[in-house]
Amino acid sequence: METVNIINCHTHTFNRAAVPDNFLPRFLMPLARLLENKGISKFFFNVFSKMQKHELALLVKKYHAFLTIGDLKSQLEIFKYLQSFYPTGTRFCVLPMDLEFMQAGQTKQSYIGQLDELALIKQDQDYKDFIYPFIFVHPERKGIFDIVRKYIEEKGFAGIKMYPPLGYYPFDERLNEIYAYCEKYQIPITFHCARGGIFYKGEITNGMLTHPKTGQYIKEQKNKFFTDTYTDPDNYKYVLEQFPELKINLAHFGGFDEWQKYLGNTIDENSITWYEKIVALIRKYPNVYTDISYTMFNADLFNLLKLTLEDNTLKGKILYGSDFYMVEQKTSERQFVTNIRAYIGEENFKLIAELNPHSFLYNHL
Repeated sequence: METVNIINCHTHTFNRAAVPDNFLPRFLMPLARLLENKGISKFFFNVFSKMQKHELALLVKKYHAFLTIGDLKSQLEIFKYLQSFYPTGTRFCVLPMDLEFMQAGQTKQSYIGQLDELALIKQDQDYKDFIYPFIFVHPERKGIFDIVRKYIEEKGFAGIKMYPPLGYYPFDERLNEIYAYCEKYQIPITFHCARGGIFYKGEITNGMLTHPKTGQYIKEQKNKFFTDTYTDPDNYKYVLEQFPELKINLAHFGGFDEWQKYLGNTIDENSITWYEKIVALIRKYPNVYTDISYTMFNADLFNLLKLTLEDNTLKGKILYGSDFYMVEQKTSERQFVTNIRAYIGEENFKLIAELNPHSFLYNHL
């Protein structure tokens, strides 16, 4: 087997101290508290593991994975656990989360505390060469540009992470100073770009019901669906028109549901999937990348991935990422990387897991 110096471009190590009190759905909070007891947690997991299709069973298994890893005491513990699934020497982009503005309660650990914990790992001689921490950017955080400069220039951080469904558009003018800085120094930015995931839980106001660029009315609905409007790949047209050399990764390649929609029949013939929108952005702008994290837990999509990698333009812009430890809700980390590597072959795996990530991160390797 050819040696591949793997770079996993999409992982997380934040633990439950960084998660707001009301992060989980309300009806799951009592269950979450119950599962904090490891004995009870193991019992529930064993019982529900035998119930493959029951909706409650799937929820319990999903959040069991999240709580079990998230309950580890430190980010270093989680990072070491992540390393155990990969060959020695594998490098990881670690993406923190700033969840203090999602209107879901208080966090036990401050956002700066989360960054400082990552900075300590980056300074550790045993780990500094294997971790590339990113800085999470939310436009509501005061002094965010100064935070970005400090952790990039003084702490060795490698890039920026943004998560629009937390309640903002990627073309928010408060982000322009950061975009200009990142474009100038070719600092990579990873955006969440799939439906679902974490979302803003606050009130949907009348002012939020009109898209600020198109003027289009946005149907009011549950927050978990409403916030997809912030995530739509079309929003990046406005960012890239102003900052065409910006280096960005539209993570998750639009999401597995959009890939399934692309492969299936759709009633609306004019519907353009997020997979197609991201492909169009890659073809138009020189520094647009996308990663396959989480999305590729579904083996039904492997054929489309392999076909996409045969395109001479697209194949150089696809990054390997797993979304650890979120992907543990669907499959194990080792199974995720093994399945992809075996299916697309060593040449393509080296491309997405070493060569393309090196290009995406080259200022920091």
